[in-house]
Amino acid sequence: MAAAVAPLVLTAACGGGSDASSGGDQLVIGFALSQSGNMAPFDVEPGNAALLRIKEINDNGGINGKKIKVISKDVRSNPDTVGTAATELIAEGINLLVTPCDFDLSAPGASVAQASKIPSVSICAGDPKMADTKTLGDYVFSANAGSDVEGSSGAEWAYNKGWHTAYVLQDESIEYTKSAGRYFQAKFKELGGKIVGDDAFPGGDNVNISSQASRLKSLATKPDFVYVASWNPGGATAIRQLREAGVTVPIVGPAALDGQVLLDVVGEKASDIYYTGFACYVYCKGADSADLDAFVKDYQGEYKATPSSGYALLGYNMVSAIADAAEKAKSFSGGDLKSALEADGSVKTPIGDVAYFSTSCHKIIDMPMTVVQVANGAMTFAGQQRVDSIPDVGDGNSCAS
Repeated sequence: MAAAVAPLVLTAACGGGSDASSGGDQLVIGFALSQSGNMAPFDVEPGNAALLRIKEINDNGGINGKKIKVISKDVRSNPDTVGTAATELIAEGINLLVTPCDFDLSAPGASVAQASKIPSVSICAGDPKMADTKTLGDYVFSANAGSDVEGSSGAEWAYNKGWHTAYVLQDESIEYTKSAGRYFQAKFKELGGKIVGDDAFPGGDNVNISSQASRLKSLATKPDFVYVASWNPGGATAIRQLREAGVTVPIVGPAALDGQVLLDVVGEKASDIYYTGFACYVYCKGADSADLDAFVKDYQGEYKATPSSGYALLGYNMVSAIADAAEKAKSFSGGDLKSALEADGSVKTPIGDVAYFSTSCHKIIDMPMTVVQVANGAMTFAGQQRVDSIPDVGDGNSCAS
């Protein structure tokens, strides 16, 4: 399990009725997130941050005078429960559904919402299938830049650093990690880099990569770095085992390696590790930002704890994007909200202006990734990386260009 997180707290709900077909006197959002199970570390903090933003909006008069109401159900990191929760929430008259921070887990709920022509937004799923408008449908969105962007950003940052040979260690446990590794390889090769080897492991809670580490060490020519396409806590465990096995080359990875848990698992000797995250704050130094400091202060004031990863920001920013679109929508009906989300454009957030959604790409379409360096058991800001294009890997990703 990743770093401990406080349970999702429903402080944002407001009283009063709602007519889901027109929006009535409020926008009703259903939260089908995990407050328990292996996805809770990725759902609870973004969910809490989303509720914080809803409270701020309601305290400032709501959306064109209409408040946001939240109805929440714990899906316990179970895909079957997500589908059931979505059905129940839609029956209660929600206008929009928020689903978990993972494609595999979100898909059943998003499919139910799609059938009812109600927009669903994954709070931070990275796999691009969450946003391609075809796999699950055109009412399905994700409030993340995506693992295609994360993998491509990591590849471009490493190549620009002068690292032109890579070894890929692929976590096969979820679609997010598979696509992060796939897009990393495609972008790295596109830039002129060479993949000198690759290996895979099943991921999960009981990671053991001793055989993979042994094969990596036996390479006649060592790579400039290893790309670990994984998520915590399994990703952090894999990195620790690589270091314990004597693999000393730099390690690069996606945003799901972010957070205090990486330091906790790898230990004080964690060094030469880099990942493409969403922000550098709290447990990370060197990226001074008054807006981020204000977010952390407000979050801590509400929940008596600071965020343990950058994923919290995605939930907060998601609500800003939803509210901005709802303010421009003709009504809160499913079709009108969908159209407004697709046309929303840039939204001001604590990490700067972020461009959300288009008719063909239902995820963040413009946001720089923050490269975080881990050295001597501490995290520091190493820069930002923005990619101009995502490679076509033949998976039907309408967000690639």
